[in-house]
Amino acid sequence: MDSFIRVDPEKLQEFINDILCAEGIDAHEALIIAKIFVWFDLIGRTTQGVARLPAYLERFRKHLIKSPCVPKFIQKSATINLVDGHDGFGHYLGHVSMLKAIEIANKYGVGMVLVSHSNHFGAGAYYVQLAAQNSQLGLAFSNSFPHVAPYGGVTAVLGTNPFAFAAPVRNKNSIIVDFSTGATAGSVLRKTVENNQKITEGILIDENSNAIVDPRKAAQGVILPFGGAKGFCLGLMVEIISGVISGSGISHEIASMYKNFDRSANVGHFFMAIDISKIMPMVDYYQRLETLISFIQTAKTSNDFEEIILPGETRWRNYAEQLDRGISLEIKTVKILKELAKHLNIKNYF
Repeated sequence: MDSFIRVDPEKLQEFINDILCAEGIDAHEALIIAKIFVWFDLIGRTTQGVARLPAYLERFRKHLIKSPCVPKFIQKSATINLVDGHDGFGHYLGHVSMLKAIEIANKYGVGMVLVSHSNHFGAGAYYVQLAAQNSQLGLAFSNSFPHVAPYGGVTAVLGTNPFAFAAPVRNKNSIIVDFSTGATAGSVLRKTVENNQKITEGILIDENSNAIVDPRKAAQGVILPFGGAKGFCLGLMVEIISGVISGSGISHEIASMYKNFDRSANVGHFFMAIDISKIMPMVDYYQRLETLISFIQTAKTSNDFEEIILPGETRWRNYAEQLDRGISLEIKTVKILKELAKHLNIKNYF
């Protein structure tokens, strides 16, 4: 028996929107949140897709995520805005904040928006892609609940603190860089544990610096920074920019989505958009970028690789395939969504 089924993306988005609205989430916010959840599934980031919806809804029902959140934008300079997210959905706050950064960049060349009192926003790829769609460079950082040890340490201090960047490419999909500054993303580790799969050595250690590979012992471990000291430095940079100067929670001040139901998350984000046309004509930018891409893709491949692909290319291939054939959803995710629909007394789209 297949463990996956194919689902029409538009119908899935409509279904998720109906669930969100039935839960009492603001209709305008729900449209955006549903779109983002489904986009994550389309690009193959299933650990950030609709399967994760119940965790957000649980926090919403406990009034730890609020909707409507009515974010408050505070202009600090011509190019910088601070946003009090009022504990709204990170997806919605990320969307409107990056659009604000793009708007500022259109006028001044660079736009920066820092967000406090937010929640987990999923994957940074979506937000930076908004900038790339507008022929701008995009950057997005976010801090999170601490799971990652500092370099040389054995206790968690930083979150997996994702870093995302996008650059537009002429007549092609944008370059997208999006990665955790921990040795793995927390959502990926959670999926590994749920599936009772062996954890790759070099990701988790215990308090005695011993590697943890048994998924049953994952809760006793701490994630290492990726690349040793380099990953720690990048994670710290993300924490300073998206946490310290945004006014959000820092390190242990941030609540866990799955464990802390006594306080709001107070996650912080950072969004930057850069209008390339304010620096050089777009035709020059595209020509120079295409030259760089040619150098990369004509490089000799190692024996283990058939081709050299650009960051984000695998995601765009997933997107094209699933837009055409339908999103591949796990049966257990479908079952959870069906149960939600039954509980909320709304139409089941499966």
